[in-house]
Amino acid sequence: MARVKEAFRRVRWSDGRLVSYRQDRVALGLHLWSQASGITVTVLWIISSSWAAWWVLIPMSIAHGVGLELVARNRLRRVALRVEVLGSDRKAQVKARLMDPLSRLDDYVIRYCDRSAEKFMTRARAARTRGDQESEAKCLRRAERERRHGQWYERTVERYGRLF
Repeated sequence: MARVKEAFRRVRWSDGRLVSYRQDRVALGLHLWSQASGITVTVLWIISSSWAAWWVLIPMSIAHGVGLELVARNRLRRVALRVEVLGSDRKAQVKARLMDPLSRLDDYVIRYCDRSAEKFMTRARAARTRGDQESEAKCLRRAERERRHGQWYERTVERYGRLF
C-alpha cells in the first residue's frame, strides 16, 4: 500500500519544495493529456448522455488519465533525481538533458546546423580560391544563416528545456 501511496504523491526536491513540470516538458505534456482526456470524456458524456456505453467509456477514461499521470510523475521524479545528483548548475542540467533519450533530437538538430554551416564555409573557401566572389558571398550568407539557426535553437532548448 505504501508503494501505491508513494506513486500518487507529488514530486518534491530533497529540500521539500515541489518540483515544477517546467523541469520536463514531456512530463508536462503527459500531465496535461491526462487532464484533457478526463474533461473531454465528461463533456462527451454530458452531451450524448443517451449513449448506452457510457459505463464503459468513463472507467476507461479514468484508467487512462491515472496511467498518464503516473507516467508523468515517474518521469518527473527521474528528472529531479538526475538534476540533484548532477548538481543544479547549468552544466549539470545539460548533462541531465543529454541523458534523456527524447532530448537527443534537439542535440541532433543543433549538430546538424553546425555541420551544415561548416559545409558552406568550406564551399566559400573553395569559391574564394577559384576567384568566384558571387558564389563565395552566397555560401557565406548560407553558412551564417545556418549558424544563427543553430544558435537560436540551442538558446531555445536551454531556455525552455526541449522542443520535441
